[in-house]
Amino acid sequence: MKKRVHTIIILILLYGVIYILNSQLFDISKSFYMYTVSWTSRNVLPFVLILTIIMTLIGKWYFTSFVSYTGYVLGIIFGDLFGGYASNIPPRYQHYGWFIWACVYILSVVVGIIVERMITARKKIE
Repeated sequence: MKKRVHTIIILILLYGVIYILNSQLFDISKSFYMYTVSWTSRNVLPFVLILTIIMTLIGKWYFTSFVSYTGYVLGIIFGDLFGGYASNIPPRYQHYGWFIWACVYILSVVVGIIVERMITARKKIE
């Protein structure tokens, strides 16, 4: 139980860093506005944090929790890098960073669960 509590505290701090960075640097009214960071912090960060905490509390999903956090961060980076394009036809500017973020995050959770099960299966064999 102690390991779970420590894991949850670390995850809350990590997701808190993303939230603070967004509110201080990357939000729409700030100087370094980034769409994907702002959108994920406003719309999905609390749900992702709750999902990660539940994964940590339910089972031994410690590895998956940190892999999903890594997927969250990589999804933000990839979403902002590859999500926007400009066009001359209305709507003038669309940004698919949220979709890229969601795909990367879901993939990271699935990969984390698969690797976690492989690790636990290997421990049972030994």
